[in-house]
Amino acid sequence: MKKCNNCGSMMNKDAKFCTDCGTAFEGVTPSHSADIKVETSSASNNTQTSQVVQNVSNAVKSVEYDKVAQGYWNYFLTTLKKPSSSFLVTDRTNGWIQFVLLAFLNSLVSVFILAGIPGSETGIGMFFKFFFVQLVINVAGIGILFVFKNLIQKVNAPFNVVTSQYGGLLSFNIVLLLIVLISSLISPIAMISIIMIGLILIGIVNVIAFNMYLLNGKNNSKLDNFYVTVLANAVVLIIIAIIARIGMEMMIDMLPYMFNQYLY
Repeated sequence: MKKCNNCGSMMNKDAKFCTDCGTAFEGVTPSHSADIKVETSSASNNTQTSQVVQNVSNAVKSVEYDKVAQGYWNYFLTTLKKPSSSFLVTDRTNGWIQFVLLAFLNSLVSVFILAGIPGSETGIGMFFKFFFVQLVINVAGIGILFVFKNLIQKVNAPFNVVTSQYGGLLSFNIVLLLIVLISSLISPIAMISIIMIGLILIGIVNVIAFNMYLLNGKNNSKLDNFYVTVLANAVVLIIIAIIARIGMEMMIDMLPYMFNQYLY
């Protein structure tokens, strides 16, 4: 038997609490189970809080990605419809998206065209080689424009802004590259005429965009007319050249027949 220190009642030797007053005997930790419950509850709350934070973080990232995608899409459509509108662009992101996309499409086109040539090296390694070279060429072009704008023309244009403005002038190349890519996927040999027209126009757009950016001033509507005029003339000349070549091939094929008819 043991005596309760609080009320003096006698309890069994194994008793942990006084049944009269509820006082715990020495060595007993009545709050142990409660502590475990508190700790379990705390851990559960922490887990729930962590999950909520993760969900919020994912939602924020999703919103940010959607915002960036929507911003680029608006940038692409606006500069495609009116190239000179790129001179009003002040963001520092869309230009890099544009040039990465251009390098990606250029690399895909190059790999698929090579795939149609027997014995040519293709594969993911070749794709990354093309991609790296294309990015270097793009950055070099941006660097030249940045130097001319800031040091010679005395225009205070940050490098990233130059990237977005110059990139906007190349939006038409995205469309051309998609056409060339689809053609090369169908058949690089059968669609060679369309592929050649597309590649030549891509080169012409690069030249026009580079010079337009150097020439832009107060009245850029004239540059839009210049852009469209040069492209239209280039398309006409290329189509005429292709028709002339097809006509010459047909004539060459018909020459033996005509020669035989004349002799006999």
